[in-house]
Amino acid sequence: MLTSIREYAMASVLLLLMGSTAHAATLYVNCGAREGLSRIGAALKALQSSGSHGPATINVSGACKENIVIQSMDRLTLTAAKGASVSDASSGTLTVIDIEDSRDVAINGFTINAGSDGVSGANGIVCGDFSTCRLSGNVIQGAASGAGFEVFGASQATLDGDTLQNNGSGLDVRSASKVRVGGVGRPFTSRNNGRGIVMRRGAYAFIVAVVENNSDVGVDVLWHSTLELTSSSISGSGSVGAVVGEGSFARFSASTISGNAGGGVAYSDLSMGDFAETTVSGNGGKTDVVCNPQFAATRGTGGIGGTTNCVEP
Repeated sequence: MLTSIREYAMASVLLLLMGSTAHAATLYVNCGAREGLSRIGAALKALQSSGSHGPATINVSGACKENIVIQSMDRLTLTAAKGASVSDASSGTLTVIDIEDSRDVAINGFTINAGSDGVSGANGIVCGDFSTCRLSGNVIQGAASGAGFEVFGASQATLDGDTLQNNGSGLDVRSASKVRVGGVGRPFTSRNNGRGIVMRRGAYAFIVAVVENNSDVGVDVLWHSTLELTSSSISGSGSVGAVVGEGSFARFSASTISGNAGGGVAYSDLSMGDFAETTVSGNGGKTDVVCNPQFAATRGTGGIGGTTNCVEP
């Protein structure tokens, strides 16, 4: 407790020295250090109490072990020095970085080690409550009963070269939230999860991704959601490469869907699909693109290079 008070006081003094008219604040956190700021949480508290309305950056080094809540903060950047990490300190009951009601929060270059108690469904990073979150170059792993990156509550996020691995689901987008490619347009990777990408309740995603070796469905799009997957690949899924159902739409362009155990793409329940310069072939389940009941519809299946039972007018 005493260490926490000292960290907070030190950060507050630093912010005051910058002056009340400063346009930006930069703090440095060295997790595990005996002097200076040794926790990201202490730096966040100092920024929230300073009254500064300018952009803020927290540069982080070392191995941090804490669960962080970023609440009602705008124009905040957390940047990792090479090898910096943030690991769960709650025995799998809490999300590692929880961003709520915040605009333009960037998380760059961290290894995020989430935990799982098998019950709580804790996540690696959450972007919720109308927030805007920008991820770049992070590795998010270990949320075995939750998601590596969950976006919900009408929030929006970008991914740029991130890796989501060994989670219950890699990317989970829900509740009218939106995800798109960001930064310099690098694909993100979702691998060795239960499900690679999950979309629910009017979610929208326009993304570039490598979805590989997930034990269940590679991409799961349901409940009036929309997916545009371009210059991407889906392979090695333990089930179907992509499932699109319950009034959803998925468009695959300049992509490859192959080597999935349960088939390539399956449409059902008033859902629609479109394929542009995309190869869907070499999947299990006897049919690469399948239209299941009830009343599925597709366009462009004549150029997939594989088998289909879908009929176009």
